[in-house]
Amino acid sequence: MMNVPVDHDQGTKWDWPLQKGDGVVNVLDDDDHFEVGLEAHHFLPKEIEVKNIGELLEIHMEHTVKTDKFGDVSRNITRCYKLPKNVDMKTIKSNLDSNGILHIHGRKMH
Repeated sequence: MMNVPVDHDQGTKWDWPLQKGDGVVNVLDDDDHFEVGLEAHHFLPKEIEVKNIGELLEIHMEHTVKTDKFGDVSRNITRCYKLPKNVDMKTIKSNLDSNGILHIHGRKMH
């Protein structure tokens, strides 16, 4: 198992809207690379954990209970993706952009 650090943008670089109708996840798998983009608006970088477990990529986002005048709120999301066989595990990186989209990508070996 290998943890993948979560970097994050400090400012707006470019807008990458998700395609209409696909919910909160966008997966790109072409000849050169693999990328997953998912909404993570409610989470700070320190609340996001990305792991490579064998052929799986596991994304876990969680923040502690926050109390406001309406009660307690907590969020906990875990998603797993099967990586293509030819993804170079050493190239997997993640980035939380300023729009709240978590991008996880890796290059493919030829």
